Amino acid sequence: MVASSQENRKLQQLIELYEQRNYVKAIKIGEGFTKKYPKNGSGWNVLGLSYKASGEIAQAIEVFESLTKSVPDSAMFQSNLGNTFVLIGRIKEGITCFENAIKLEPKMINAIEALGLAYLEIDEKEKARNSFERVIELDSNHQRSLYFLGNLYLMTQDWVEAAKYLKGTNFGLSQSHYLECLLCLGKGKEFLNFYKQLSERGVINPLVGGLVSHVQELYKRDIKNTFCNDAIKHVYVGKIEEEDGFSDELAKDLIHYHRSNRNDYRSQSLLHNGSQSSGNLFLLDEPFAKNLKSCIEKQVEVYRSSFAHSEQGFLKRWPKHYELFGWLVSIKNGGNLDAHNHKEGWLSGSFYLNLPKTESQGKDDGKIAFSYRGPKYPSGGRVSERKVVDINTRDICMFPSSLFHETVPFQGQEERISFAFDVKPIN
Repeated sequence: MVASSQENRKLQQLIELYEQRNYVKAIKIGEGFTKKYPKNGSGWNVLGLSYKASGEIAQAIEVFESLTKSVPDSAMFQSNLGNTFVLIGRIKEGITCFENAIKLEPKMINAIEALGLAYLEIDEKEKARNSFERVIELDSNHQRSLYFLGNLYLMTQDWVEAAKYLKGTNFGLSQSHYLECLLCLGKGKEFLNFYKQLSERGVINPLVGGLVSHVQELYKRDIKNTFCNDAIKHVYVGKIEEEDGFSDELAKDLIHYHRSNRNDYRSQSLLHNGSQSSGNLFLLDEPFAKNLKSCIEKQVEVYRSSFAHSEQGFLKRWPKHYELFGWLVSIKNGGNLDAHNHKEGWLSGSFYLNLPKTESQGKDDGKIAFSYRGPKYPSGGRVSERKVVDINTRDICMFPSSLFHETVPFQGQEERISFAFDVKPIN
């Protein structure tokens, strides 16, 4: 059946709303459109994408699952369902969808690349590499996959190979990672010159901030950090009480969800004797997710108010549009999380659901520690002091995403459970 001209006009209007990121209106128009034209798969697809983009994940999954059943030979619908599953940590289901899409369309670049990213979530690095290399075979100048291949070499600290891929792309943090390669290859003069170029271009992000903090601290270089100077002075500790809207019962529900295997655990090489959820838990259609998001949004504004007079770049250039991305980390007896920072965040934090009584003698056991030293960056034998921050159950600790942080190992029978989150800019 051929669509009428009116149907096509309304579909085009719906597509334009989605492309303009007017998701609320796109959903309203899309729901009316699909009711009037229930057999128009394109309309359903745009409605599903609008649900997904606005965080209404359960509705998006319902739409895409229906589409894959009614149009089983559509690779696009399979891929869209896979992307939606991955958003909430259902990685294995996402992988199945991407594989189905690729069987239908072996040269579907978006599905091949998405499959590679899903493999990374479960630490299947070689399968991820194969996926990205397949994309490059199909499109030798594909910016995203060049970037992801460069990141794979960063993971193994092969700075030379990483630099080859990163230098040639402008996607994401590629140029900032190239700056990272210059530091790790010992090219100090080139590092300073390229940092100057990035600064003049207005590049500001936690990755560059962490690099410059490392150079300032360990090499005593007097250079301005465009993201945040003295980041440790911008650590904030507050509290979320039951009366703020997140009850002990909701906390138990969140922990139960984490342990229930409804969400695939994310592979995390920095985490020892612990587990980390995958996907963005804020997107779950669960009371604990909605209430906790509301509480943390308020705490982020408290943080900004506390540093309202700061001249630091990450506060002066606070992103106009951002999302909250959250995950849960549980650590058992003897475990810890190694030092790292959050290159794709802006402001990072942890809300402590349970801090166990420790059986060891160390006064800092189980606490969070901060440092300016990047753990994989050259130090020249110099030592950087770390600052340990005292935390208790129901505390929330927030800090610039550039700041390196770790947990101190502990001995105890209870789990150390925290909900970590990032304020992530949306471009």
